[in-house]
Amino acid sequence: MKARDIMTENPACIAPETSARQAARLMEEHDVGSLPVVENESNRQLVGVVTDRDLTLRVLGHDKPPETPVREVMSVNVHTCPPDASLDEVENTMARYQVRRIPIVDDDDRVVGMVAQADLARKLRAVGAKDLGKVVEKISEPTGVFSAFG
Repeated sequence: MKARDIMTENPACIAPETSARQAARLMEEHDVGSLPVVENESNRQLVGVVTDRDLTLRVLGHDKPPETPVREVMSVNVHTCPPDASLDEVENTMARYQVRRIPIVDDDDRVVGMVAQADLARKLRAVGAKDLGKVVEKISEPTGVFSAFG
């Protein structure tokens, strides 16, 4: 099974000049936690990713206005997989980089899909994988300890 078999095709994408507010509204509308940021809608060439966490920490947490362009708060060191990547490759990439969503890009770095941890979990559950819990745990393993009281 390949990434193309479980990915969400043609995911909603945004341009770097899109405001943080618009990004948040689009995430709500599409019920997603991240959006690929593309050079422009016609070429869909990936330049970054903005997540709900980016909006929370880098906009709200730093008292930036909601009209802040996502180019100022997006993650630019984005890890991707090709459509023909095996599910093991997708899982390993997610686990290695501690990300819950992976943009799927073609040979020209154009966004063709997204795979979320939930997509992977659903597929593994459907095929009766015994290690589903280990996969989710490995991807979600915290990299540090945080305490708001501490």
